[in-house]
Amino acid sequence: MRNFFSCLFTLLVFVSCETVVQVDLQEVPKRLVSESYLEFSEITGSGSARVYLTETSPFYGDSNPIPISGAQVTINESYILVEDPDSLGFYVSELPIPYLGETSFVLDIQAEIGGLEGHWTATDQFTELPSIDDFYYAYNSQQSLFQDPGYFVNVMFTDPIDEVNFYHFSVEINDSLNFELTPGTKRSSILKDEFINGQLVLFPVNDTPLELGDHLKWTISSMSEYAYNYYFNMYTLLTETSGVGAASPFPLQGNLSSLNNNFDNALGIFQVRSISIREISIED
Repeated sequence: MRNFFSCLFTLLVFVSCETVVQVDLQEVPKRLVSESYLEFSEITGSGSARVYLTETSPFYGDSNPIPISGAQVTINESYILVEDPDSLGFYVSELPIPYLGETSFVLDIQAEIGGLEGHWTATDQFTELPSIDDFYYAYNSQQSLFQDPGYFVNVMFTDPIDEVNFYHFSVEINDSLNFELTPGTKRSSILKDEFINGQLVLFPVNDTPLELGDHLKWTISSMSEYAYNYYFNMYTLLTETSGVGAASPFPLQGNLSSLNNNFDNALGIFQVRSISIREISIED
């Protein structure tokens, strides 16, 4: 019996001990990180741009990203983005950017990091959205194993035929983003029309039922194939590269290329998209 308790105590000691190993990582040169969007509204037909520039931080650092101030940011060499005086590192277009039939847009960034001048550029394709045919809610009284009864908002549109389209969806319920990044919902936020090409599409936009008084905001964005693959790979890295039997991590490649030898290509992506927003409140 004494041997039994001795073995049990030894086993508990081994199980309860946890050693945190901090790998000695080689310090690498800093890189530019850019979150960049150019959005064209279906209502105004013109675009607005916003760019957030930061520099990479040490892997074990616990500080917030360091914004990059004083950069020169332009789109198509014609539209100058101005830094927000109240938010360093944020650059926005003060005037609407008209759409003049361009098939692509070029973002140009010149900034200083650690005393070195860098120059980066990125290109993304302009894509259009189909018209939204209907946006309404209905009460579903049937209860199933996976769904409770309640109000569900439906959207209907026709996907363009004979062309490949890519979409991004986001849902806000009562001003709260109703989306969790899990393997089961990865493909519900981005969509390739390979199975709905040229078809009339009708689907509910909320997974959980709504109640009276709830407010829902739904945004659909078009995106290029490059942007779709970027987000698809990002979701895969976040949700499918951990655990037993998971795929090995891989580099996430953006489209911001360095034009000089001072820096490597930047992290992040420049995305051009057309957006359409619908809002609805559940009323009695």
